[in-house]
Amino acid sequence: MIPQVPPSAHIIKISLMAMQHQALNIFSERKLNGFSKKGFTLIELLVVIAIIGLLASIVLVNVNSAREKAKISKATVQIREVVKAAALYINDTNQYPPNCRLDCTSASDPFLNGLSVAGWSGPYYTIYNLTHSWSGHIGISKADYDGDSISELGIVLDDDQPGTNSNNNQGAIPTESLQKIDSLLDDGNLATGSIRGDGQGLNTAAGELVIIIKL
Repeated sequence: MIPQVPPSAHIIKISLMAMQHQALNIFSERKLNGFSKKGFTLIELLVVIAIIGLLASIVLVNVNSAREKAKISKATVQIREVVKAAALYINDTNQYPPNCRLDCTSASDPFLNGLSVAGWSGPYYTIYNLTHSWSGHIGISKADYDGDSISELGIVLDDDQPGTNSNNNQGAIPTESLQKIDSLLDDGNLATGSIRGDGQGLNTAAGELVIIIKL
């Protein structure tokens, strides 16, 4: 199927074309009037500079937006892969995998190593050094996340980098991106549903996300 171009993209394209046309008009009019060898007036220079600056800012905004969308897309793929690995682990062992957070290593990664767990048939995935697009760790942790006195498995998109501690805070995910991930995978509300985050539930800090999995 041919992807549809959003209306905003057409508007931006038309605006860019109009500004480019305006800048070219300044050069063309001067040449037609015999001023091609003379300097520009201050007003003309200011107009051209303003147009170039506006063009650059529009391009920068769109580039940054595209990059953030790519990060969100990658994060959702990673979450699905971890969910799949956890589901296989649970199916084989009938229990949640052990925690694998910031201090997890290749030797203690439960998806890579059986760790004497009956029924383990991995390896399923690699998570000890897995990072999301904003450089924080993606880990797993068992806890009573929803307060029903029963442990659940949480997939944690941490704001801290692998091998560090909770004071690192170098991998925080922007709130808008957290909400977009939630919208793609759950109910779009960071305070409800199976996905919580950004300090709005499940003891998450700002810039973090937790996805709950139940047996």
